[in-house]
Amino acid sequence: MYTFRADIGAANDNKKLKKRRLFWGAVLGLAVIGSISYIEGKRYLLDGLPELPTKESMWAVNVKPNITLLDKGGNVIGHRGPHYGRPLKLTEMPSHLSDAFLAIEDQRFYEHPGIDRKAILRAAVANLKTGHRSQGGSTLTQQLVKNMVLTPDKTYKRKFQEMWLSYQMEQVMTKHEIFELYLNRIDMGNRSFGVEAAAQRYFGKSATQVSLAEAAVLAAIPKATNSYDPIKHPAASQKRAQLVLYEMMAQGKISPSEMSEAELNTAKIVSNTVTYIDANTLGHIFDMVTEKADSLLGSKTKDLIIRTTIDTDLQKHAFNAVTSILDKNEKRKKVTEGALVSIETETGAIVALIGGRDYNKSKFNRATQAQRQPGSAFKAFVYAAALEAGLTPGTVRIDEPIDINGWKPGNYTNRYRGPMTLREALRLSINTVAAQVGAEIGPDKVVEIAKRFGITSKLGAHYSIALGSSEVNLLDLTSAYMVFANEGLRRPPYIIEHISDTANTELYTRKPSVPERVYALPYARQMTGMLRDVVEGGTGHGARFGKRQLAGKTGTSQDYRDAWFIGFSADYTTGVWLGNDDNSPTRRITGGLLPVDTWKAFMIKAHKGKKRRPLHAPDPLIDDTETQVLVSFYHNLSEQFISERNLANGLKPQTASLNSNNR
Repeated sequence: MYTFRADIGAANDNKKLKKRRLFWGAVLGLAVIGSISYIEGKRYLLDGLPELPTKESMWAVNVKPNITLLDKGGNVIGHRGPHYGRPLKLTEMPSHLSDAFLAIEDQRFYEHPGIDRKAILRAAVANLKTGHRSQGGSTLTQQLVKNMVLTPDKTYKRKFQEMWLSYQMEQVMTKHEIFELYLNRIDMGNRSFGVEAAAQRYFGKSATQVSLAEAAVLAAIPKATNSYDPIKHPAASQKRAQLVLYEMMAQGKISPSEMSEAELNTAKIVSNTVTYIDANTLGHIFDMVTEKADSLLGSKTKDLIIRTTIDTDLQKHAFNAVTSILDKNEKRKKVTEGALVSIETETGAIVALIGGRDYNKSKFNRATQAQRQPGSAFKAFVYAAALEAGLTPGTVRIDEPIDINGWKPGNYTNRYRGPMTLREALRLSINTVAAQVGAEIGPDKVVEIAKRFGITSKLGAHYSIALGSSEVNLLDLTSAYMVFANEGLRRPPYIIEHISDTANTELYTRKPSVPERVYALPYARQMTGMLRDVVEGGTGHGARFGKRQLAGKTGTSQDYRDAWFIGFSADYTTGVWLGNDDNSPTRRITGGLLPVDTWKAFMIKAHKGKKRRPLHAPDPLIDDTETQVLVSFYHNLSEQFISERNLANGLKPQTASLNSNNR
């Protein structure tokens, strides 16, 4: 009997032992499963977790490249990329601005460690009641992490990473630093980031000057940048701004009277703050300036404010001058493209540049990238080299059929005038004389002086260079003519005055440069006088307007593929090119026709209101009466000689100088 009871007791003990083993086995199994789940879950949730940037680099995180262009007066004329305002300190902002964001976005910001558990619980309860996501529990720190470090994906994994990184951020940055960073980098819609950029965009003022009503509008935006956009959805924006004011009042940040006053004096959205020049007019300049800024800075600075030399009004006039001529003559004259460059004669500052008629269709800059034959516009360098070689404007050469080592250049009209001075040959753009002079002094001398004047293109030292057979670009050719206007001094063209970032850190400021003497003053004055004759009574006579002294040269390449006019006043040196991108011939367009018309239309606008100033080609001062009589006698004799010569060649005296050669 006792044995039986003992057996029963042993059996019970075995059962208990088994239960304990099962229990602890289950516990161990659950622990193992839990550990594995935790490890795997953590691995999954943290997979792809980006590293939190250092405190020092936080301001540059996720800042996309952006450039703002200013004209010569400091006015904004263009912008590419998102808008970032000048970084503001909390102490620079009115207290009601920061209070507005805290009231509506994160009331317990200074209490939680980056994650507000109470807000999350409150949002969860509210969402369960409504059956959809009506509230969020994100803190300002979480919003900052999401916008700066993470993707906007709405997944539990991304949310976990957001909370994880938010907690880490709070360990390395103070609340003050986080809030300051938030206000300067939060997405405010319309590609504007930070309260400063948003205030400029919506109110036309700095965030340091916003009123309470304006602060409420700004604080309303981050919840849904599109839905509460004050420009696109003013009613929704105002309704949420009222909620912001109510929350501020309820939390004791403003008084009821302040709330009422803000509601009565609602924020006024400024709709005309954008003064940009349209992309067609400014696009080629934007590309050019961006490239030059990269070469000047030699860094990857992402936010740039670049003050250029561009004159906004002249840029618009230049675009209209080019496009109107092309629109009128595209079909009739078979010309589809054009370019214009205008430079301040005495400084080298580029005030206008048109690289083509439609930037949206073609980004190719025909003012700086297109290499085309300048034709007779290159003759100026032939005669400039001739003066250095000892010839004078009065040197006589014979206009006749010539053969230079098998090269037989002819004139545009296929007529020949006989003896003539170099001055007259340039005025009438006589090919045979230019070819003779070029061969006489040597093509290498012509190449050398063109390079000295600023032509950067590769030039071939062959005889035909005298007639512009080597390709150049419009900017180079225009700036090279400035040497004549500046009495032999070379002032390289430039378009950038100053570069800074949105923090007002100076990155580059152009230093005044001393012009280089590349040509003797007497020769420069003689050349200016000869080029002035081209406008007053030669192939460029159509460029004249008023009594202003002007000088320049026409140019037409072989088969009418390129038509040019490069000319200058005491104020501006301007070049125009017209042609076709595929190098096809135009319908007999010469430099003295449409390019001159384009140049003149622009220059009239450019000189409006400007005092007339003489060119640096002064007439000799002769006080002696007897000498004046002799000068007059020989001048009249020369004119009679030219008339007789032209008559002998079958040319009418009154048309010989103007219509014989519009090259």
